[in-house]
Amino acid sequence: MTEHTEPTEEGKLRYPGYTDNEVDPPEQYAAGYNHSFMPPVPCTCTPACQPRCAGECGCQACLLAFSEYANMRGWYGPKDNPQGPSLDEQLAEFRRVFGAAKRP
Repeated sequence: MTEHTEPTEEGKLRYPGYTDNEVDPPEQYAAGYNHSFMPPVPCTCTPACQPRCAGECGCQACLLAFSEYANMRGWYGPKDNPQGPSLDEQLAEFRRVFGAAKRP
């Protein structure tokens, strides 16, 4: 797999930039990156991706977002529950909860 260091145009739509005015001085966050991780991870999605990608296309930014949600739900970790939801059920819940990726 090729490692992308820049977000795609679609990635910039899925992860719009923003300004954090809660800190002094305000901090700018560039579009196209999942800023939940350090260093920020570029979104490499294309228009053909799911409206709420979970990394199936190879995008690490979206895979990490889904993984973070799955971890919060207890689907990953040392107490992995084989009776828990299937991956398809996990993806359906993730997409239902978060809906389509936000666009400007």
